Amino acid sequence: SYNLTGLWDSTEYSVAIRCRNAVSAFWSEWSRQKRAITEERAPSEKVDLWRVIESSQSAGSRSVHLMWKPLNSFPPSGKILGYKIQYFPEINTAHKMTSISATEEMTLLLNEEAYIVSVTAYNSAGNCPEATLRIPSADEKPSQIIKSVRTSTTNEDVVVEWIASEPKVTRYVVEWYEELETDPLGRSWQYVVNSTNWKTNRKNFKPFICYNISVYPLCGNKVAAPYSIQTYIQEKKPSEGPVVDTAVPGKNEVTIKWKEISKDKRNGFISNYTIFYKPEDGKELNETVNSDVLQYRLTSLKANTQYTVYIMASNEAGGTSGDPKTFKTLKF
Repeated sequence: SYNLTGLWDSTEYSVAIRCRNAVSAFWSEWSRQKRAITEERAPSEKVDLWRVIESSQSAGSRSVHLMWKPLNSFPPSGKILGYKIQYFPEINTAHKMTSISATEEMTLLLNEEAYIVSVTAYNSAGNCPEATLRIPSADEKPSQIIKSVRTSTTNEDVVVEWIASEPKVTRYVVEWYEELETDPLGRSWQYVVNSTNWKTNRKNFKPFICYNISVYPLCGNKVAAPYSIQTYIQEKKPSEGPVVDTAVPGKNEVTIKWKEISKDKRNGFISNYTIFYKPEDGKELNETVNSDVLQYRLTSLKANTQYTVYIMASNEAGGTSGDPKTFKTLKF
């Protein structure tokens, strides 16, 4: 007999034996294989737990969306059978509630008090250590620890860097999602430890899409206030230009108005608008305004003259013009 040691937990092994005579150089054929699975052990790592707090329609309640990532330890300790979620008001630890989930998410409907929530993965051998987070009360204002956040993009990576005012804080969560994403459970996040920068493959971001990126400091199980920015990893010129409208023209002036391009058509941050206008049989003129301006007064126009006007919206990658419109100034 022989004891095989150093084997992985919860892993199927195949074993075969062959033999030879003590005075022979020739081995026998291999025996038939025997298969066996080593025993499981309780998971030793915590899950990565995160949450999104959403105001509820009904007064005095909030939807707290819990999300966590499956354990990725290798070799695995065993097959995860489920997750145990426990939560209780911070001021009443005896009022503990427990739920079970087979997936890596759960939504809790909580009142406006502060809560402590925990998630534990379990298999047939036992539970992993608890991962806990504190849900602040509805009227609580978490401290602002992050002073600034900036992003940069290389050919392969997206890099997020931040500056914190508390050097003792060593754990952060970076959260990112598309600006038009409405599902709270559709967000991505990652823990960062002992660093104030984070890097991920740019394949995790779509080009020409605006993303919200937030950095949350973690102080024990408390989550401090986030610092949030918006970014594009790549821009292209807008898919459409602004729709122009004109007020009633005067003799030598007219007010031009337009609406913002819808977010899904901008493909980048709008930097400015350019108003192009041209009288009949005349030279085309233009005026450029900042991106926060949505109307402009054209002056010094010729009386009793027909003009054509259109507007171009520009971002870092270029500009796109909307359809032209004509108007005629008054004679008197």
